[in-house]
Amino acid sequence: MVPRLSRSTYPAASPRAGIGIVHLGLGAFHRAHQAVFTQEAMLAEPGDWAICAVGQRNPAVRDAMSTQDCLFTVTERDAEHEDLRVVDSVRDVLLASEQPDQVTAALADPATRIVTITVTEAGYRHDPATGRLRADDPEVAADVAGRPPRTVIGQLIRGLKAREHSGLTVVPCDNLPDNGRLVAGLLRDFCVLSGQPELAERIAEQVRCPSTVVDQIVPATTDADIANVASLLGLLDRAAVVGETYRQWVIEDDFAAGRPAWDKAGVRLVADITPHQAAKLRLVNGTHSALTYLGLLAGCTSTAEVATRPEFARYAERLIREETGASLARFGIPVDIDGLLKRLANPRITHRLAQIAADGVRKLPQRLLDPAAELLESGAEPRMICLALAGFLRHERETPDCLFAARPALRDSRVFGELLTDAMHQLDRNGVLTTLRGI
Repeated sequence: MVPRLSRSTYPAASPRAGIGIVHLGLGAFHRAHQAVFTQEAMLAEPGDWAICAVGQRNPAVRDAMSTQDCLFTVTERDAEHEDLRVVDSVRDVLLASEQPDQVTAALADPATRIVTITVTEAGYRHDPATGRLRADDPEVAADVAGRPPRTVIGQLIRGLKAREHSGLTVVPCDNLPDNGRLVAGLLRDFCVLSGQPELAERIAEQVRCPSTVVDQIVPATTDADIANVASLLGLLDRAAVVGETYRQWVIEDDFAAGRPAWDKAGVRLVADITPHQAAKLRLVNGTHSALTYLGLLAGCTSTAEVATRPEFARYAERLIREETGASLARFGIPVDIDGLLKRLANPRITHRLAQIAADGVRKLPQRLLDPAAELLESGAEPRMICLALAGFLRHERETPDCLFAARPALRDSRVFGELLTDAMHQLDRNGVLTTLRGI
């Protein structure tokens, strides 16, 4: 039997540092991304910046990591190589649904100076159109009523209320525009709904919420990935994650009480997140979404399968060069089309299209609808974007009303309506591959 990864079986793990970061959302992305950056930062400049990671409801990762003294492996792969590392920056794991008081205590601990978040776009419980907390959400209502919190905003509020020390930075790391300002607004909304104006004032004075951009493809771990780690390391890791070799993290440089030496680990600290945010959402996420829905209609299952087919690669190149990339011209951002397509075509990263396709109504406005609106305003036609949107509508069996609800101004655009209608007709009449060959 292969022994389990732990500090006794892997004594090369670094000495334990004190916890300075609480992370909400113990998923694969956090482990492959922020946990790795933080480990590298503490190697570059030691300090008490270890992580207490909080899962929300599923106990599987919490239980796996607890058994392994919080150690886990990250395998990074490109087309030719793979590198395996053991990550030891996480020093404690909790489950919010079972341990709400421990989560509150961790957030209130004066040693905690940073909270990071990865709970996907849906986890913030907000209305994408207004950016406001959804007071009609049953779990938000329950949190406001004072029950043990099940939402991340409720968990933050409970921790901040119990916190007697100032100086906390909340760093959201999900693909949302101006995610820091969004979280600051949601905290304020929660305080208003729960009748805590004094807490709202204290949060505004003492808590910083910088916006961020993150980028790395981290697919779901498979049994084959776990077996591969056991073969290479000689130890069984039930919390293993796999990602591409590319990692990006851009953070607004606005911290209340210090930070790890993330800049020495490759994190970019910037004054203005706007251009980096637009580039990530439109180039990476927008291309992902476009290839996903059209790929699913063509019977494909992974990004690598789609991106290596010439029809899709040619379409993606035109989408970026003529439309989503062109919409970024005002920022003067260089667009590396070949580099992005190479990442998507990585045969050693199996990123399932079904996983990417989830929650498209929430994701598409900032990824594709916003650049479409800007192109229309400039007099250009977002033809490739409309083909992607048509793929979404046909795959999800939706009507254009769901798009117009997200961006009402597009309803009044005759050009947009005609392009979208024509794209849907082409897909219905000719199928995906023939349609793409004809663009």
